[in-house]
Amino acid sequence: MLDYDLEAARYDETRGGLPRARAAAEAVHGLVGGVANGGTLLDVACGTGLVSAQLAARGLRVLGVDASAGMARIAAGRVGVVLGDARRLPVRDGSVEAVTTIWLLHLLDDARPMIAEAGRVLRYGGVFVTTVDKRASHGPGGRPDPSDRAGTVVAEAARHGLRASGEATFTGHGQGGAGPDPVFRLLAFRRV
Repeated sequence: MLDYDLEAARYDETRGGLPRARAAAEAVHGLVGGVANGGTLLDVACGTGLVSAQLAARGLRVLGVDASAGMARIAAGRVGVVLGDARRLPVRDGSVEAVTTIWLLHLLDDARPMIAEAGRVLRYGGVFVTTVDKRASHGPGGRPDPSDRAGTVVAEAARHGLRASGEATFTGHGQGGAGPDPVFRLLAFRRV
């Protein structure tokens, strides 16, 4: 596991930078744009805020949350951000129109608490968008039983009143190494 406080200063340049952030934000916006306009999109594990800033540039009001102080310091120059744990989000029940987790669930030993928190903080009709199946995008390696498997995420989301409502993909520019850039999968869920 990376030390994200130490990694923060070079994170964007080693992870595809602005092209990757724009691709991710465009795909996310396509899934939440109409729901989140006028309301708040909570970007959980916002990292340096590069994707968050691209979402804000598309007219969304974005609040980033990250557990890493190093990442949050950089994100604060781009969007509003607070330190927080994805398993205990620092917002009230039913207080946001959208929640996003881009490249988070695959890092967690257990994604269920984070998915439960998304259900808790979303208003009815709100949308939760997350990347899933990251390992499939990158090929072999990683956890033997990753917590971002689509089937697992869909089942857990349903337990918390989140019903599948859409899907999108985007290219992870700069992530392919010597091979082609991976294509990441997003799933969207509506709070019902």
